[in-house]
Amino acid sequence: MGILHAIGDGMSTHVQEPALRCPVCEAKVVVKLQNEVVIHNAILKVDPPTGRVTAKCPRCKAWVRVPLRYVG
Repeated sequence: MGILHAIGDGMSTHVQEPALRCPVCEAKVVVKLQNEVVIHNAILKVDPPTGRVTAKCPRCKAWVRVPLRYVG
């Protein structure tokens, strides 16, 4: 079983903006709070060779890259 790691400095996770939006419909998919990052949709997809993680937009169903990396 693998592990999902937040991409950051180890202590906290950083997102460039307060919210990461879907490039298709502009819905908020990832929101940065004080000490955590919330992904507003639980459907995640992992690209096994790279470990990149994407989340399905709840509004338009497009796949959006999120600040997570799958290690496993």
